[in-house]
Amino acid sequence: MTESIQFSFDLPVSPERVYRAWFDPYEHSRFTGSPAEIDARVGGAFKTRDGYIQGETLVMTPYSHIVQSWRTRDFPAGSPDSQLDLELEPTCLGTQVHLAQDNIPDGQSGRYLEEWEGQYFRPMLNYFEALVGDSAVDIEG
Repeated sequence: MTESIQFSFDLPVSPERVYRAWFDPYEHSRFTGSPAEIDARVGGAFKTRDGYIQGETLVMTPYSHIVQSWRTRDFPAGSPDSQLDLELEPTCLGTQVHLAQDNIPDGQSGRYLEEWEGQYFRPMLNYFEALVGDSAVDIEG
């Protein structure tokens, strides 16, 4: 049995800026606070959070859509990768990011939802807010 999560949040920068930062190892490391290795191409592998998260990029539609296989060291042995789907939608204030993640091992979705917010998207929001000086954007679950 597997689980899934989905939520949306806003960032105060353009979809192009979000997309480029997602695939740039330096910027990815800056907003997550840990090293990232990213081969920014379809079929390219990535590792983040010191190798705790790893996967492969499956779809790269510039500035609008990213699909990646995704797993952590905590996935049970033999379990398939989950699939992460990010849609970047332009708004008048920047970008609304829609995240959906499917095929999460049973019992792990709650923890990953907390980790997405606490270790990815709040830091990402803070990172971009510092660049643009805007604190009026909020994350919605």
